[in-house]
Amino acid sequence: MASTASKQEPDAISLAAFNQAVSEHSDGLKAFASRLLNDRIGGEDVAQDALLALYRHLHQVPPAAYRPWLYRVARNLCLDILRRRRFKLRLFRDVQRDDDSRPLAMVDRGTGTPLEMAESEEARSAIETAVQALPEKFREAFVLCELEGMSYEDAAVVLQCPVKTVSTRLFRARQRFRSLVSQQVDF
Repeated sequence: MASTASKQEPDAISLAAFNQAVSEHSDGLKAFASRLLNDRIGGEDVAQDALLALYRHLHQVPPAAYRPWLYRVARNLCLDILRRRRFKLRLFRDVQRDDDSRPLAMVDRGTGTPLEMAESEEARSAIETAVQALPEKFREAFVLCELEGMSYEDAAVVLQCPVKTVSTRLFRARQRFRSLVSQQVDF
């Protein structure tokens, strides 16, 4: 009886590894999910759900695989939400999307002149708009590799596709990204 209870409840080592995973990956998960959904609050919910799923599966996921596992779960949750959104939009074509979801701004707390800060904000806005304009499959690869710093191999695990596919999607995403940003801002 005691052995069954110990299998279901995390031990101290598992809890320590989980706590470390939360501190290391929660911000990245939030940013990743927020960008995929174009919704900051929804991204926070997805990140929390992914971390909760990790807690429930602590004994099934080795600590070395936490990062790709978390991002794969977050991606799948985002895809489910996006599918539900598309379904609702098809059902209610006359209902328009809420305009309260604002583009995400990349965090830069540097100081400078008001002109420099305005130019920086304009550049951040152009970058975020370009990221959101990428097709979903390219945006996923771009966000994972370029913004979250994942290796192609880890991104392939998250996206459940071959490494070569990640490489191709990332190449195309970079091309489109450069084109989109250059159309909006003269650097």
